[in-house]
Amino acid sequence: MLGLGLLTALLLPGAGEDDSRLAVLRKAPDFTLTTQDGKTLRLADLRGKVVLVSFIFTTCNGTCPATTHRMSQAAQTFATDHLTDKVHLLSITLDPKRDKPAVLRDYMRLYDVDAKHWTFLTGSPKQIDKVLSDWGMWARPGQGGQLDHPSRVFLLDGRGRIREIFNLDFFKPAWVREDVQLLLKEAGQ
Repeated sequence: MLGLGLLTALLLPGAGEDDSRLAVLRKAPDFTLTTQDGKTLRLADLRGKVVLVSFIFTTCNGTCPATTHRMSQAAQTFATDHLTDKVHLLSITLDPKRDKPAVLRDYMRLYDVDAKHWTFLTGSPKQIDKVLSDWGMWARPGQGGQLDHPSRVFLLDGRGRIREIFNLDFFKPAWVREDVQLLLKEAGQ
């Protein structure tokens, strides 16, 4: 019987994920926001893909540029490993009053972002406040027009579940690639 259980765990997609080193933390809260192109995107639209979700604002002079740079490095790693069609990156603004779609497009150009695989999102202040609350994020006014906020990147599996929350110290492209590959393997991709 032990052999049959092991064989089942190896052959069935998703089987054995309870034993994964990436626990299922919780279901990712869905949202509907506006892309850098002024289109509507719902998180549920990305089901089936591994998703990295960051929270930034374009006028940040703190951790946001570093987070965006690391996301860019991770995106390059996915391209090198031919994973770009299986992974999507999202960056949600913390400052919807300033970060309108055109501003987000300009910001994307600074990082040479491939909009096919990485979307920047904004919305009304009320929409963004709800997303922040639902995701356990926050932003509050800081000095000089800056925002004080945590630096977190959420890793979602193809079923829309949060499997890892990175802070900037642990958001290393090689580590992220390993986690993404593990999630893809669990999904049988």
